[in-house]
Formats: sequence, structure tokens, C-alpha cells
Amino acid sequence: MEPVFGAEIPQAEKGKFAEQLRSRPHEYVAQEQVALSTAPVWDNGCLNSRSVVLRTYVLNTGKGWIAIPGGLVRVAEAEGSVVSMQRGGHSKDAWVLWDSPVDTFSMLRPRNEPVELHRVSRVVPSRVADNAFWLGRYVERAENIARILRAMIPRVRRAEEAELVCLIRLHRCLESRHSKLPKPKHRRPTSVDLEKEMTSLLTDAKRPDSLACTLAEVSRIGGNIRERLSADMMYLIGQLHDSIQSRQMTPFLEYPAQLTDCLGLLSAFSGMERENINRGMGWFFMTIGRRLERAIYLTRQLREIATPLTEQEWPLLECLLEVADSSMTYRARYYTTLQPLAVLDVLMADETNPRSLDFQLSHLTDLYQKLPRHLPVDLQAMRDALTLLRSFDLRNLKYPLPGAPSANGSDGISRLASFLQGLEGLLPSWSNNLSSRYFSHARTLPITIGQ
Repeated sequence: MEPVFGAEIPQAEKGKFAEQLRSRPHEYVAQEQVALSTAPVWDNGCLNSRSVVLRTYVLNTGKGWIAIPGGLVRVAEAEGSVVSMQRGGHSKDAWVLWDSPVDTFSMLRPRNEPVELHRVSRVVPSRVADNAFWLGRYVERAENIARILRAMIPRVRRAEEAELVCLIRLHRCLESRHSKLPKPKHRRPTSVDLEKEMTSLLTDAKRPDSLACTLAEVSRIGGNIRERLSADMMYLIGQLHDSIQSRQMTPFLEYPAQLTDCLGLLSAFSGMERENINRGMGWFFMTIGRRLERAIYLTRQLREIATPLTEQEWPLLECLLEVADSSMTYRARYYTTLQPLAVLDVLMADETNPRSLDFQLSHLTDLYQKLPRHLPVDLQAMRDALTLLRSFDLRNLKYPLPGAPSANGSDGISRLASFLQGLEGLLPSWSNNLSSRYFSHARTLPITIGQ
């Protein structure tokens, strides 16, 4: 997550860094080092030379690009080749001196003239839509990580071998590319390994898939569109960031209480999203992001059930209900009898449960078709996925039960597993198409300087 300058790496560490590149090449981007310009900076009563970067602004007129005079200057905190706000840098407006009278025209309406009443335009800049979409995704991702960790932590120290297998399968729903667990082909992870992994997942701010890092992304993206969010929502985002960062030395057994506090803040965010934000395009993209992320995690969790469980692995069902906050819904219908098909009914097929997969796909389809310029092929893909999901009649599926004779015709379970696997690939692809459609500006237009 930090820039690495090859020329500055000690000779003894170059081999180690080369191994990191070979093992995780997708996490690195190579860029030619640029000699930055410098400017005099007044600092603590004296002039110093500092590296500077000028960010200019351009307007797309439809016929080309027009560069705007001036811009934003970013100044390094100390001597060196890195200009970064995270490293204490500063930013200042760049002014351009003019040799003729400056136009005093202003688009602000004089205070003594009445304003014209109108509704806020439905149009939002692509930058705002992009950030709103990812704010929704990261908030939902944080909630899913927190719920999975809160279900695992109280169980790990007292887990026997069968329950430990269930916890490892629950951890698999996170799809962590940075897992610190030993590979299954080397040895089976122990409860100590799993405890270290959960601590890392919770508090390691440098780990991209950790809860601490995810909440930091929520804070960063929220800051990018702070002009679109209320003061209460920005205050809440700040509390979310501090809920994990400020208490990394918490004893392991006190983590569930910390996670509960974090989930309370995330629930408050959900309430503000539903009750305090106008139903404009920004809200549409934020809500689509949340529903999409929840659908992705639900698909991973349901995939674990679609692979028939042994009797020793059935405690996983209780964990999945707890993660989806659907334990009481299940008990109200089926009491304390845990069975896979009943869990699938609650978490997959129940269109009234806001934590079910059916609910997510239905709302994604409804929201996406309300976006301007949506792609009919992508809308149809979501409709087809929802139709196929509803084609599964859980009452006719033959799920192997403990002690019962082997059921014939269990191909319905394998068909369900294939559907979930396909959906797990469809959802990210659908997200990429949405990003390309609304957030990408890769067209090449002629550029003119000045006007």
C-alpha cells in the first residue's frame, strides 16, 4: 500500500522484495520514477525547497477538452520524492496572475433577489456516483466481515475438531487472498492459527481485506463526497473508522463486544441511508452497491450449504443464520430444528427477508432498471438469475439427512451448487459492466489549452 523506490532498496533486501513481486504480482504496478519539480515553501519562519505536484482541471465541452487556468498544488512535508497527504503533505490553490482586469461575473444570485424554487436535479457527476457506489459496497463489506468475525471469535477457543472445521468453512466465505492460515495441503489449521487469523482480519490496518482497512476505505470514500453527505453521516463515518483503529490492543475475548459496537454504528449508517438521503441518483448507486455486496457474500455462504454437509458439520448452519441476523426468523418458523433446506428457505428463497438472496437480486433488478442509459443485456442477466433462483422448489430437493437412507434424485442439489457458482461469477462481472458504463471516461477527445 506504500510506494517502493527500487533505487533506494538496500542490496540485501532486493531479493526478498523480488520474491514478493513473484508471489503477488497482481498487487503491484510498475511506474517510471519522475523527477518532481520543486518550489520554495515558507515553513517555520524560513524558506525550504519542497517537491510539488500541480493538479490541473479540464472541462469536457462535448467537442474537446478545455484546460482551466490554475489548479491545486500539493507540497511534500519534507525533502524527498513522495508527495502524499497521508505523509503530512499540504495542498494550496494555484493562482494565475492576469495582466488585464479580472471579470467580476458571479453565478451566485444576489441576496436581495428571490430564488426560483425547483427540485434538485437527478443528474450527479460520475465521480459522485462512483464514490457513492463504492461507499455502499465497503459499508456492506465491513458489516459482513464484522458479523462473520463475531460469530467465530466466541467459538474458536472451545471448538472441538468438528466445530473447528465449521469455523474454517465459515472463514472461507470471506474469500481472503491474504489469509495467514496454513494451506490445507501442508497441515490442517489449528484453533491457535485461526485465532491469529481472526485477530489479523480484525485489526491489521495494512491488510487490504481486514475490517480495519475496510473501515478506513469507508472513511476515505466518505471524505471524497462529504459535500453530498450530512454532518451527522460524516460524524458517524468518523466513529466507524475509530471503532477499530483506536483499540487494537483489546484482549481477544473482548473483541465480540467491540464488533457489536461497530455493527451498531453500521446499523445507524443503514438507517441514515434509508431515512435521511434523498432518492436521487446518488442514493441509487449507493443502494445498488450495498445490495450487490450483500448478494456476493450471501452467495458464498449459501455455496457452503449447497455442498452437502456431514452431521458433524451441521453447526455451520447455526453460524450462517447468526451471520445473516436471521436466527429469530428461523426459530419462529422451524423452532430449534436445524436442517439445511429450511436454512436455504430463509437465506435464499424468502423474498420477504431483507437478508435473503432473493431479496437482493429482486432489489438489484428494480434499482438498475431505474438508472438512465442502463444496458438491457445486463438487466436481462439479473432478471434471468432471479428467475432461475425462483425455479428451485426446495420442497422437492433431496438433501441427505443424518441416519436417513440415501436419497435418489439429489441432482437438484448439484444443480443448485452450479447455479450459485455461476452467480458468484456473474455478480462481479455485472459490477464491472456498471462501472464501465457510468464511471469510466476513457474516450479520447481533442485537447485545447485556454479559451
